[in-house]
Amino acid sequence: MKLNTDVRQLMARKKVVYPTKRSMNLYFKVDRTTASATAALYILLVVAVLLGLGKVMVYDLLAQEKQLESQVAALEQRTTQQLQQLERYDQMLEDYIRSVPTQREQEQADVMELLGLIDTTIRPTAQVSQVAIEDNQVVISFSGVTLAQAAELVVQLEQSPLVSNTQVDTASSTKGAEQVEVHIYFQIAQEESTS
Repeated sequence: MKLNTDVRQLMARKKVVYPTKRSMNLYFKVDRTTASATAALYILLVVAVLLGLGKVMVYDLLAQEKQLESQVAALEQRTTQQLQQLERYDQMLEDYIRSVPTQREQEQADVMELLGLIDTTIRPTAQVSQVAIEDNQVVISFSGVTLAQAAELVVQLEQSPLVSNTQVDTASSTKGAEQVEVHIYFQIAQEESTS
């Protein structure tokens, strides 16, 4: 570092010099556009803006309306078809309820098999007046047989695997001493499930 340097020179800043323009461009272009051409351009601009607004505010709304109308027509047609399918709903529900056994009916023994047993054992020799089956309990009323024949019929019923807990509650005379009316109560034997 130099010792004989003036401190004021170090502190003083240089002036900033900006460039200056020393010549002027005097070229001037004459506007040759006419008022009619300018007016035509402005009119075309206004027409283009109006067409754009017309498309957005009118045409698109009409197209959307037509699309919604077609959707409504399709939904109405579908509703009509479904209503035609549902015309027979009550009859189909009734048929379904009759054809599908309930849980309670599934737990019961086969009623047709039980009626077949009654037809093969009691009906050939006696006149059956009542057969009631409810909750695996059966009541059979029959007449037209003697007391000995009624006992044989009860024994035949007890031999069937469908019958358990047989009880003869009533045996009354209807025509003299020979003819009796018999009421038999028994339970349907439950099938043992094999595991």
